[in-house]
Amino acid sequence: MWHVTKTENTIAQLKKGDIRVYESVFKLWYTPLCAYACSLLRSMDEAEDAVQKMFCTLWDKRAEVEVQTSLKAYLYRAVHNSCLNQLKREKLRATYTSDVLYASNEAHGSADSRMAQSELETALARAVELLPVQCRNVFELSRTECLTYPEIAARLKISRNTVENHMCKALRLLREALKEFT
Repeated sequence: MWHVTKTENTIAQLKKGDIRVYESVFKLWYTPLCAYACSLLRSMDEAEDAVQKMFCTLWDKRAEVEVQTSLKAYLYRAVHNSCLNQLKREKLRATYTSDVLYASNEAHGSADSRMAQSELETALARAVELLPVQCRNVFELSRTECLTYPEIAARLKISRNTVENHMCKALRLLREALKEFT
């Protein structure tokens, strides 16, 4: 005789959009998941953000949820992946900031180089504003929010190939617009 487990029943109810089940899962697992995320991120604020983001994704994609083991294992794995992605973005942001500071320090060597740096920054900002809307969105998500192509594709609801095409186009247009600075 086949029987439905509590996890299977809970997932089935979530997939149907039962908000009460979702709220009960949230109330039951929010605090322990935050503690786990904090152990990875070393910041309770960032941990809460990661867990809240995971629960939002769970609700938004509830129809696609596939739980192979238990709901607990699924939630912990989702938070773990969310934390790893956040750490990766922070590392990219830190590297980018370090590179910008290094370039900025190099540029502070003379008034001429500071002026050239300012002109380049202004020209870059102008060139980015002139990009086609979708190219600009993809470029800014990649460069300012440090999102990966799959993350950009998911956020903009477009394919990864479309993201790559927009990035290639954006970089080509920016190179053309800034060729006087090379």
